[in-house]
Amino acid sequence: MSMSLRRPRKLETVIYTSIWLLIVVLCLLDVMRARSYTEFPVVSIDLLRHLAFGLLPFLILFCIHNSLLLPRLLFRNRYIGYLCATVLLVAVVWGCQYFHFFREFVQHDFPERVMHHRGPRPLLPLPLFLDMVYDLLIIGVNLAIALIFQRFEDRLEHESLLKANAESQLAYLKVQINPHFYMNMLNNIHGMIDINPEKAQEMLIDMSNLMRYMLYESSKPRIALSAEIGFLRDYLNVMRQRFPKSKVEISSRLPTDSEAAGVMIPPLLFLVFIENAFKHGISYRSESFVSVRVDLADGNVRFSCLNSRHPESSDKERQHGIGMKNINQRLKLLYGDRYRLSAESSEKAYSVNLIIPANETAYTDN
Repeated sequence: MSMSLRRPRKLETVIYTSIWLLIVVLCLLDVMRARSYTEFPVVSIDLLRHLAFGLLPFLILFCIHNSLLLPRLLFRNRYIGYLCATVLLVAVVWGCQYFHFFREFVQHDFPERVMHHRGPRPLLPLPLFLDMVYDLLIIGVNLAIALIFQRFEDRLEHESLLKANAESQLAYLKVQINPHFYMNMLNNIHGMIDINPEKAQEMLIDMSNLMRYMLYESSKPRIALSAEIGFLRDYLNVMRQRFPKSKVEISSRLPTDSEAAGVMIPPLLFLVFIENAFKHGISYRSESFVSVRVDLADGNVRFSCLNSRHPESSDKERQHGIGMKNINQRLKLLYGDRYRLSAESSEKAYSVNLIIPANETAYTDN
């Protein structure tokens, strides 16, 4: 995965700044402690200058490694290049420290003192050995912190991609639901034109109200339950005009606006179940019924739809229709495992029951 060279690193910067300030303070305190046992002043300009020059190579090493090698090589998966560049960088910095040490060594007549030193001579002077250790320690700490933050950012990016994918799927599913609804409604109005033209006109007006709701409300992530209930009432009214009362009984028990106040749900969750109830539960050869109920209880919204079942209706069509498939996918994306959807069938009736948490969704439904 390619990484941006300007990825957000505010917290990293704060951590690195704090670490370097701590290093400077500890080094200064250690030198001041050592000088307190001598006749030299505890703090002086020369002391601060010497401390700054001593820490400068380490700071340069850190800056080059953190701002160039990590983002341009390691985070672009150029591991061999990163390893070679890091080794070269440490060698160059340590070489400068080596040169500076022996220049100071000669200027202060240290060789003469070494000649009179008894005992075995070390292969590498202790200051140079410690410089090498500190160089490697700076690289290691910088690498560890950067990898921790990179892993955290990768996890956030992964979750963001999952959420974006879920939102795209929800948008696609809703695009499928709307044409399915329009097709059913237009078929109902077309069937009414020859039977009762005036009622067909009323149904067309009601359908325009429903379409206005779907155009302006269904695109929102969540809507008021009262608005969704109003949409269901309009839809059921259209269906009552479509079918004769003597043949089809359409009943509903829906909460009032005051009862549904403050409850938010994703739009068009219940429409597919009601559409299927009319599609599969109405017969022109025998009496039929559709009953819709929405209740609020225990912090949940409970929806149920009961319709008559006839021999000519196909359970297979009901279970594998586009609408039911879409609503199942949408519910999984919205609520994960926090919803309950069940269906029961008997010789004369078919029912669907859905329970969803009120005012809670797993993803933003766009």
